[in-house]
Amino acid sequence: MKVLLVDDSKAARFAMGKLLKDQGLEVEMAASGEEALDKIATEAIDIVFMDQSMPGMGGIAATTAITSNEKTAHIPVVLCTGNEGSKLEQMAEEAGAIGVLTKPPQEDKLKAVLATINVETVTEETPEEEPAPEEVVAVPAIDMDAIMAEVGTLLGSVRENISSVKQDMEQKIVELVKSGEENLRPLQESLKKIDDRIVSQVKEQLSMDAGNTRIQLEALRQQVETALEDVKEQEAKLRDDLMSQADSRLESLVDERLSELKDNINKSQNAMEEQLAAMQAKVSATSGILGKAALIAILAAGAAFAAAYFLLK
Repeated sequence: MKVLLVDDSKAARFAMGKLLKDQGLEVEMAASGEEALDKIATEAIDIVFMDQSMPGMGGIAATTAITSNEKTAHIPVVLCTGNEGSKLEQMAEEAGAIGVLTKPPQEDKLKAVLATINVETVTEETPEEEPAPEEVVAVPAIDMDAIMAEVGTLLGSVRENISSVKQDMEQKIVELVKSGEENLRPLQESLKKIDDRIVSQVKEQLSMDAGNTRIQLEALRQQVETALEDVKEQEAKLRDDLMSQADSRLESLVDERLSELKDNINKSQNAMEEQLAAMQAKVSATSGILGKAALIAILAAGAAFAAAYFLLK
């Protein structure tokens, strides 16, 4: 008895084919519904075991094509499926299948189906009854399609869990960053206020120092101008004295007075230069611009003293 085993899975064909061969059956294989119809049209097939789910022409459509054709309607078709349910059994019956086997099929159910076929179909067309094959313990077939489907389902679940965990982590990271920014904002504002306060105090101090320096420079300038005026007055007085007295004693007296005056002027000049040098150092440390102004005033005072010295000489 030749059996046509139709399944798109090579592993399922191997497992089911071995199980059928163990029952003493000759097994022919097809990988699709279209290929099954071609084999049935060209070869003598006694039984068809048809997989329900296949790409292209499915098991229901292929079974209907076999049972609805007058030339092949006598061939019994058993629908094999990985799913169970009354709806599928109803669809198989409407398509003309004589029964439904769940993959991998159990040995007792497979024998029951084979016994039904032998009684109703094969024995009617077989002229002589063949001896029943010795009973062989069937090795349970491994449904690779079901295993792969379960593995795919598990992988899909793992991917979904990983994606969900990733999204949760990203959301938590964003929340932590926002929380950190909110916690740092008061500190940043406080630091900015402190920085503004320090800058303001420094500006005020510099402004006060600059004002004090200007006042001191102005007082120094007035002192220099006053000293120059005194020098001019003494110079004019001495000239008048020299013009009114011509004797040597008067000249000697004038020379002594001039010498004392020069000594006093030199002492005053040295003291003023030391004071100006100290003021210049202070001005240079406070402000570059004010330092330059002080230097100009010092140069002016020095020039005035130099002019007075030459005039007296």
